[in-house]
Amino acid sequence: MAKSPLAWQYPADRYYYGWYTQDWFSPDEEMTDSDIKSIVVDRLRENPNTKDDYIRVDVEHGVVVLTGQVSSPLVKRAAGDDAWDVPGVKDVSNQLEITQLVG
Repeated sequence: MAKSPLAWQYPADRYYYGWYTQDWFSPDEEMTDSDIKSIVVDRLRENPNTKDDYIRVDVEHGVVVLTGQVSSPLVKRAAGDDAWDVPGVKDVSNQLEITQLVG
């Protein structure tokens, strides 16, 4: 049976990132939109799946909006996951456009 070009692909080592063990903020602190944006941008720059793609990050009232163009569905998913993993995020609007299909 031939593999579908749209077969689901996702790295098995999703949680290898060092930042899961870091204390980004005190639980008593309120995360501002600026704090959230800063952490999301840092994560996208450090993530090997997203570091080479153009992704714009906007945050308003705890809602992260990702726009731009990415190279694959995997990159789009990884960017959304990184945004959701930030404390204080209330919602993520992943509007990234995929420029090519993985085949």
